[in-house]
Amino acid sequence: MKIVKYTLFVLLISIFSLSSTAQVNLQTILLHGKVTCQGEGIKNVAVTDGINIVSTNSEGKYTLLTNATTDFVYISVPAGYKVPIENKTPVFHHRLTDKTSLKQEFNFDLQRLPNNEEKHSLVVWADPQVYSDDDLAYVQESAEDVVTHLQKTAPNTPAYGMVVGDMVGDANAEPLFYDRMKDIIASTGIPFFYLPGNHDILYYVRSDRPSKELYKQTFGPTYYSFDRGKIHYIVLDNCFYNGNTWYYIGYLPENQLEWLEQDLARVEKGSTIVISMHIPAYSQHARKGEWGKEKPSSVLQNRSHLFKMLDGYNVHIMSGHIHETDNYIIQKNIYEHNHPAICGLFYESELCKDGTRRGYTVYLFDGDSVTWHYKAVGQPDNIQFKLYNVGEHHQKPESIVANVWNYDSEWKIYWYEDGVKMGEMKKFAGIDTEINEFVKKNRQNFKHSWANASSTDHLFFATPKSTSSTIKVEVIDRFGNIFTQEISNKK
Repeated sequence: MKIVKYTLFVLLISIFSLSSTAQVNLQTILLHGKVTCQGEGIKNVAVTDGINIVSTNSEGKYTLLTNATTDFVYISVPAGYKVPIENKTPVFHHRLTDKTSLKQEFNFDLQRLPNNEEKHSLVVWADPQVYSDDDLAYVQESAEDVVTHLQKTAPNTPAYGMVVGDMVGDANAEPLFYDRMKDIIASTGIPFFYLPGNHDILYYVRSDRPSKELYKQTFGPTYYSFDRGKIHYIVLDNCFYNGNTWYYIGYLPENQLEWLEQDLARVEKGSTIVISMHIPAYSQHARKGEWGKEKPSSVLQNRSHLFKMLDGYNVHIMSGHIHETDNYIIQKNIYEHNHPAICGLFYESELCKDGTRRGYTVYLFDGDSVTWHYKAVGQPDNIQFKLYNVGEHHQKPESIVANVWNYDSEWKIYWYEDGVKMGEMKKFAGIDTEINEFVKKNRQNFKHSWANASSTDHLFFATPKSTSSTIKVEVIDRFGNIFTQEISNKK
């Protein structure tokens, strides 16, 4: 019996000895410093290590307890202050490179803006996904299009940008295009914020945390918040890498949700919040109740818990990832805008998988309210849908078909035959003919053989009485803007 006890004792000692060689350093590190503007402290600024959030006092000072597992200390840039820019990107953070000093000072200096920017615009790009030098020309065209469009539509309005992930096609391959992408996007003169997509993470590492290391070195924290005017912006990292080759899921880890709870506690109920993340929260399958068809890599798995946290706020979710346009009114207070890809069909076509012309969305904020419109790159502002004549759409050969890219349930799509208003067109799910035919004809020459057309439900049809009539389609968006196209079959 004594021998057995001794053996167990030795075994336990061995286990503890082995575990001690891999211990994580959890010594407390005291972070402290000031947030200032022209030497004066700024009070009530949120300072965080990505775990806890504290506020600066009346002198702009803060103290924050953390440990060596922390990567950054950063602030939520408050409204009324300029977004600091370094190396072409917003820099509101310091990286903890010294993990041994138990007391460290980090200061933040901000510049006051001439106004509070209650009126401002946000340009949202999704999935530039650059693979080659050739792709950069399309990104340059998109950047120039943004400049021209904003000069025309909002010349005196402060503008910001958000890339909702997938800056590059492969963060694991050389050459890496982050720096050149940042140069092109910075040429707009607009501060663009970033977040990680599934193409921005490192694969074949053992877990999610090291998969984001390259992104952190390039852009900083993977989740954060800031304020512009009356709008509170939250950026989340929902591409969770599970360590199995290149597999990932849409998921918000508990530590990020705990941080989000603290961030939301600082925002008054009833406020407008913009949440940006790469993988969408909702899906076409969810809208149809086809829950079993949702792919874990295509939709946020723990979204119901996120929605509960957002109760009482007016929320707009900005997402990308699926390279299509989908707008979901998820519940009364949550609207998700799923954005088509800047890269179109992975630079094979100007069209995305659902037939949307590649482009971006501009959101115009005025106090708590917001309006928005879609802008197709290289196209006039009023081009908002594709119209097919009778015989042109493979699924509805006897009908006219309209692919209304940025449609939501508040839009109206009417049609006229020989000047007579015939009513609303009928909605259906299907595949856009133009992109479908392009894929069939050119697939053998694609650089990316997996590029394909996909089904969408922002298609509408109507069957004319005569094949020789003049047809007009009138699309009215939720803000009352009217877009029309006409087809004359008169002989």
